[in-house]
Amino acid sequence: MALFFKLDKKDRERLFVNIKRNFNKSWDKIYPSFGVGRTMFFYYVSGKYPLPEKMFYKIQKLSGIKIESYKKIYREKYLKKIIQKPKIDSNLAEIFGVLNGDGHISKNKYEISIVGSIYEENYYFYLKKLFEQKFGLLFRLSRERTKIKLRGYSKNLCDLLIDVYGFPYGVKIGKLKIPKIVLKSRKYVYSYIRGLFDTDGTFYLRRKKDPVIEISSADPVFLAEIQNLLGLLGFNVTKGEKKATLYRKQDIINFFKLIKPANSKHLKKYQNYLKLYLRG
Repeated sequence: MALFFKLDKKDRERLFVNIKRNFNKSWDKIYPSFGVGRTMFFYYVSGKYPLPEKMFYKIQKLSGIKIESYKKIYREKYLKKIIQKPKIDSNLAEIFGVLNGDGHISKNKYEISIVGSIYEENYYFYLKKLFEQKFGLLFRLSRERTKIKLRGYSKNLCDLLIDVYGFPYGVKIGKLKIPKIVLKSRKYVYSYIRGLFDTDGTFYLRRKKDPVIEISSADPVFLAEIQNLLGLLGFNVTKGEKKATLYRKQDIINFFKLIKPANSKHLKKYQNYLKLYLRG
């Protein structure tokens, strides 16, 4: 059993106000020192969740205030959540693409995570909702300097992803593959490519006017699978050692029409290209 402390509103606010005053920094600079995600940290600040024992004593020390009045709560620290094998649909296929892109599955605390640029914050809120709705599991967003990270913890979910769908633990190079279940439907394939492109893809203009789509991977076997899959979808693919590339304008238009990327970093560039293309 783990020990938690529930404080009254006045004492809790005094603690956190003093911490902010002593640090003289923004909360985004302070919360990483507590070893919890940003969302969870503000749950503690607001009183939504009681304070874990270790955090309670650390907060007292950092604030310089000793709290005498509190309610002790004993409970299981982690509640085991059984996640049933999810039904295949477009959302699950998209999640598989994301995991094969910037995803990582770790045996350390059974963490499932996706890491991207802090400038992709809106996209990561989209991913948070996608993952939570599909798995019924809380995923947290945290920010650190130039990076944003989405993560969830579940041994049950890790086991499903590894044992049922073939995702690897740890380093992915040499172990990546398209889950076979995705190939059962063209609709699922489109969604899978969307997740992969949104995390490991690029759209840019070459010579300031010629559009280019790239999907990169350091895993040659997996990249060959992606290149062949794009070819089967009717795209003219230029095959490189570490990337699959589309150059033809009609392929670019068809890609955005069929795949429907969700990451605004791609969509904004594409919209700017269309203005140029239609104008010229």
